[in-house]
Amino acid sequence: MATTTKPPLPKKAAAVKAPAKRVARPRQPRKKQASQPPRRFWIGVAVLLGIALLVFYVEYFVVKPKPVWPEGHTIYGVDVSHYQKEIAWPKVRESEITFAFVKATEGVSLKDRKFKENWEGAAGAGIIRGAYHFYLPYLDPEKQAKHFTATVQLQSGDLPPVLDVEVRGRKPIAQLRKDLKVWLDYVENAYGSKPIIYTGYHFYKDYLAGHFDSYPLWIAHYEVPRLSIDKTNTRKLSFWQHTDNGFIGGIDASVDCNVFYGSMRDLKSLCIP
Repeated sequence: MATTTKPPLPKKAAAVKAPAKRVARPRQPRKKQASQPPRRFWIGVAVLLGIALLVFYVEYFVVKPKPVWPEGHTIYGVDVSHYQKEIAWPKVRESEITFAFVKATEGVSLKDRKFKENWEGAAGAGIIRGAYHFYLPYLDPEKQAKHFTATVQLQSGDLPPVLDVEVRGRKPIAQLRKDLKVWLDYVENAYGSKPIIYTGYHFYKDYLAGHFDSYPLWIAHYEVPRLSIDKTNTRKLSFWQHTDNGFIGGIDASVDCNVFYGSMRDLKSLCIP
């Protein structure tokens, strides 16, 4: 008997799965980075801290040089100008300073910008004060004298006015001496007191010796154990500036240091009555 072959049944198509839906997650806010000071800020802080530590160390741990005064002298003084900047005059007085010369004028118009402050500060600290004029040989001596007397008001107990002469200029030496005498005479008549002459040792020896010895002399001569000229009956040697690099409490910069030839009584007798 015959048989019939049945065609194969078609395979069922595999069910296609729909792709799963992605669930959107809420976005997290980004964390803000903490703002930090720039690098140069910390460098500045470090520099300031270093300066503060250095000042503290110098002030409290560094041994500061003390003034060395020449032997045989007991009356000490300084001379100052704006180059010494701010001066603590009470501390200067505590450093055994008895007298101080203060720069007042130069030439025919210049006034030291610290004159008034130093002039009043020295007196307030109980220091005997004096004022000086820096002489310029190429300018009229009488105009220079008038400039000084218009600036400086001397009082009883002040030191006599001072003529600071250190420059010769191009004039013949005889003419320089005549001009200096003009300044000295004018100022002496204005204050009724014989001026002090300040100069260097070599300048004195070369140009002034024997011509102005009746005036109180203030001689600068450094790095020598004693001044090489002496006080005599005819030479009124009064002050010796023995260094231009001294250190005194109350003055941060180096300063000229001086000694007086004589006693405290002698110094007061030199002052304006």
